[in-house]
Amino acid sequence: MKVSVARIGAARLGMAGLAVAAAVSLAGCGQGVQVESPKDPSNESPCDLVPSQTIHELGFHEEGEETADGCAWKSAGGGVELAIGVVADRSLQDFRDESTKYSDFGELTVAAHPAVRANSGDPKADGKCELVVAANGEQAVSAKAKIPSGATADPCALAQRALDAGVPSWPAAE
Repeated sequence: MKVSVARIGAARLGMAGLAVAAAVSLAGCGQGVQVESPKDPSNESPCDLVPSQTIHELGFHEEGEETADGCAWKSAGGGVELAIGVVADRSLQDFRDESTKYSDFGELTVAAHPAVRANSGDPKADGKCELVVAANGEQAVSAKAKIPSGATADPCALAQRALDAGVPSWPAAE
């Protein structure tokens, strides 16, 4: 079987063209993640990102306090804390790209949205956990939970409950 040099060259050129087209196509996509029902919580008051009923069910009976990063709630004794806010200038993909800098990192789904667990330590041992959910392709919302050290509760479960209840209440992205 004889194969001409011209045919091999054309095949290589075709493969190279496909690779270039794929690279250009991916570059145009941005760094966002796919979110089936994108939300836009950026114009919401940060203390409204979790329904008040859920806040009370989680054991917080005081109003949330707006902070530079969002909203924070503290339990009556101050031992349990929850903070939630739109992450400035970082998408969920940014957290994924930096996954190796976290000793506790994992992918999960929160209210049908892609999310990650991104922690510097061991959440159960440290009593601290951060979950980050994609509101839309370019915007993320962080929930940080803190419980007293030695407690048997899981701080990641607290953060996830808050986000599971909050995400559906956020306005749809346009």
